[in-house]
Amino acid sequence: MNSQFKNSSLGYYLYASIIVIIAAASIFVFWYMVKGYKLGTYPEDTILGSVYLGGIKEEDVIPKLDERIERWRSDETIIFEVTYQGYSYQFDRELFYFDLNTSMFFLDPGEANELVVTFQGTDRLDIINEITGLLYLEHVEDNFNIESLITDVLFDAAYMKSFSSKQIEDYIVDDSLAYIPIDSVPINIPDGIFVDQMISGIDNLYEDGRIVITSKELFDVVESLGSELSDSEMSVLSSGMFDLILETNFAISEVHYVPVIDNTVYDLNNFPYFGHNATINQIIGDSFSFYNPNVSEYYFTLTKVSEERATLTLIGLEFVDFINVSIEKNVVEYITQTTNNYDIPEQLGFDGMIIEVTRIITNIDGEVTYEKVIVFEFYPPIKAISWE
Repeated sequence: MNSQFKNSSLGYYLYASIIVIIAAASIFVFWYMVKGYKLGTYPEDTILGSVYLGGIKEEDVIPKLDERIERWRSDETIIFEVTYQGYSYQFDRELFYFDLNTSMFFLDPGEANELVVTFQGTDRLDIINEITGLLYLEHVEDNFNIESLITDVLFDAAYMKSFSSKQIEDYIVDDSLAYIPIDSVPINIPDGIFVDQMISGIDNLYEDGRIVITSKELFDVVESLGSELSDSEMSVLSSGMFDLILETNFAISEVHYVPVIDNTVYDLNNFPYFGHNATINQIIGDSFSFYNPNVSEYYFTLTKVSEERATLTLIGLEFVDFINVSIEKNVVEYITQTTNNYDIPEQLGFDGMIIEVTRIITNIDGEVTYEKVIVFEFYPPIKAISWE
């Protein structure tokens, strides 16, 4: 009987069905172990803002986001700020509104999604008014894109970044209005130097003839201009640049000067280079260099007045701080040497001079934040010789 059943068609199909059922069950168990348990959860690579949602059930997403947001808000090490020339406005991160329902509505599973963050109601207007009303922004308050800035800040908040610093300089709308002449100085052109030739050399190196002082970089006169200008031309230009950067926050890196006064032309009362004497000598490696610590670039332009005179102008964003220099001059009196050696010619004596230039930077609150001697020059006296 059993043998007949085994050999019958019914037995064959029954055994085959049992095998198929077992195989299907095995496949289901394997699938469930690998994928099935994820039913009702977000697939891999699902991200909302900076929060990974792969394997998370929909009902668990908002609690997870709330927990992450609260942790982010309470972290006092996180900084969200807007800066300008060293001044900073700090955002109150409690004012960021995380619209989780809208974020969930537009969420695409398996994709990186943006978390919707806004300033609610009057908060946005209040923040805009606070920023544009800052005292240190009065020179640019109508000339930077506040809406673009706010959008970028909200983008950083959507990813709950640990640091967000936006520089007003990056949001300037019209450079021609923001970049103004800071100061100008006259330059006397010595014999043998031609203004037109200097300007032509500068034009060959810089577009529109503007010598660019790049943000947060060291500007070296020889490296920047040496391929087109001679040492004499660069010395004249360097003295003018030196004069113009005294009342800035530029840091002087290298300077060399000639400690000799041509007493046939000048005396201690009319020598024009005290405090900004700079000379270039490529043979011995003497250059003039300074560092621009600002976020923005600055420019020098050279304009011809006559064959003997030119004007050098510094152009850039107006400085918020009050920057002044004081020049202290101390006369070093000459001595008189008497001699009965009539082979030594008599000569007139000339007083020398010690020069100290102090830079003083005062912030908008009236506090002195910097006061240092930035230039020291010594012009030795020339002794007088007289016969006994």
